[in-house]
Amino acid sequence: MSSAPDTGAPDAGVPVLSGRQHITKALIAALWTYGGRGTGLLWTASLIGQVGVGAYGQYAMAYAAGAILSAPLDNPFAVRAIRESEDRFVRERSLRVLIALAMIIPGLLLTPFSYIVWFGLVASGGEMIFSALKSRRLRDGHPDVVQRWDTIRQVSAVVLGGAYLYLAPDPSLTIASVLFVIPYLVVAVLAVWTIRGDRPQFPGPPKIAAVLFGENLAVALYLQGDVLLLGFLTDSTTVGYYSIAVVCAWALAQVGAALGSTYHEKLRDGDGRVSSGPPMRHTVILAAAAGSVLFVAGFVALFLPVATEIAAAMMIMSLFVCLRVVIFVDTVILSMQRRDIVRSSAYAIVVVIKLAMVAGLVWAGAVGAAIATVIADIILLTVFTIALRRPVADPIVTPDEIAGGGTDGAVSHPDDEKGPTRR
Repeated sequence: MSSAPDTGAPDAGVPVLSGRQHITKALIAALWTYGGRGTGLLWTASLIGQVGVGAYGQYAMAYAAGAILSAPLDNPFAVRAIRESEDRFVRERSLRVLIALAMIIPGLLLTPFSYIVWFGLVASGGEMIFSALKSRRLRDGHPDVVQRWDTIRQVSAVVLGGAYLYLAPDPSLTIASVLFVIPYLVVAVLAVWTIRGDRPQFPGPPKIAAVLFGENLAVALYLQGDVLLLGFLTDSTTVGYYSIAVVCAWALAQVGAALGSTYHEKLRDGDGRVSSGPPMRHTVILAAAAGSVLFVAGFVALFLPVATEIAAAMMIMSLFVCLRVVIFVDTVILSMQRRDIVRSSAYAIVVVIKLAMVAGLVWAGAVGAAIATVIADIILLTVFTIALRRPVADPIVTPDEIAGGGTDGAVSHPDDEKGPTRR
């Protein structure tokens, strides 16, 4: 994975980066992301070419179903990993790994019975356990390292699965998928080794964990529910067309997540103040650049021998890329401000609007789903922007922290608990 494996200890003497250095670090991370996503596009093309668009649609639906299950389970750990004390981080990471294993193992046993169930469990559990392994580097503000690991895992999976697709006389989706998830099993071994000796701990007070779970359930439905709904209302071919545009869009939008993650330590030290995060000018420049790339790609695709529906969806989704880059950055800041209920409520409301629009525009297929996605992200970004204009409350301590002595130095905000006590 890396020449410097996780030793279980945080980085020491982290230098202060300039704005330009943050952008450079984010771009390096994005380049690694694009390498992995580019390989993923090759995997997509291989599946479509060797087993058909319909089979790829089944693959996309299985991935979506798995994400809707695992993302909410992982979110309390992911959010708290970047903002809580070292002791809590290490113990919660241990439970994170165990939960992922509880998904992977049954998934493997169900391989002969249901493709969507087994692949959804193994792939999503694999992503969760990989996120646990990467959490140290992400916590320390190194998205470039994290994305390098992602790319290595992705390339390994595509090489294994792709070799089978092109060498087998009559390849099947199931066997190709089995080979594709093998790198996750290697990751699982490394993750288990990393948490050895760490006592598992639940991610925070039950109320906070429930809020974070609910937030990401809404997020997962928001991001993956359209794929499943489109498949239910149309067919796997239409889902395949839309999924191609979505995969391209998410690959480009990751630069926003990378930029936000380079500011983890600054935001943690600055109590989540907006001034501690990326300058808006930098965010907007990256958003415009990333969106432009997808628009040009979609425009060029109009003149290539591909379905016009794919090209049109890509051009529309270029607006989604611009919006999502900013939303990624805003999400990091809101997480550091502990405005978990704000994020959760926003997604819970907007997901209903989005899925209703997908259903209403189903006659337009992939293009209609793309339009619904863009409109939904406009609404979401508006809500986040309004929330960030509100002043951040003074640090406060929850009753459970007082009872525990507050030894880890963690602080909470009004969204954390009802009836907090000021320090």
